[in-house]
Amino acid sequence: MKLNIVIVGVGGQGALTTAAILARAAMKAENNVLTAETHGMAQRGGSVEVHVRIGEVYSPLVPEGDADLLIALEPVEALRYAKYLSEKSIVVLNTRKIIPPSVTTGIARYPEIEEIISDISKICKVHALNITEIAEKAGSIQATNVAIIGATFAIYPMPFSYEDLEWAVKYVIPENLHEINLKALRMGYEKVKLNQPAGE
Repeated sequence: MKLNIVIVGVGGQGALTTAAILARAAMKAENNVLTAETHGMAQRGGSVEVHVRIGEVYSPLVPEGDADLLIALEPVEALRYAKYLSEKSIVVLNTRKIIPPSVTTGIARYPEIEEIISDISKICKVHALNITEIAEKAGSIQATNVAIIGATFAIYPMPFSYEDLEWAVKYVIPENLHEINLKALRMGYEKVKLNQPAGE
């Protein structure tokens, strides 16, 4: 078994925490796990890319075109890292935009969400949801990264249980934030499960 996950977003969205939770859940279920991060000026909202590889893997970096899952906390970042995708990939996309300074100053244009989804859909299957809205309903926009884990778990078969995920959330995140994040995890999961056609 081998599972290649690439998590992308911008600084401050918790991509590293997302990776840590997935890695801990996989280790709890006694899987081999390797992780790697590459990011620029993350503290200023720069692009962040984190790799999580589970199973029979020997290098921490996912090869281009070999991602099974791409989890995008910010929509345009999914396009930026489309090099990791192939027809076998699944993309879980948060549709809430974070507009960079280059767009607000008129230097660049931010593509419409429909354009982003259309372009990625030419490569592989995309599940697009407003994950940030789910996190807000759970009690904190900061829990967006945990809500997207719940949604992803409902979409893609993982080599660990939901209980392993809950344990990992509590392991990685400070105790005073457990309640909100566990709620966000559950709401992300249920949002997908309740909207899936019967039999999926």
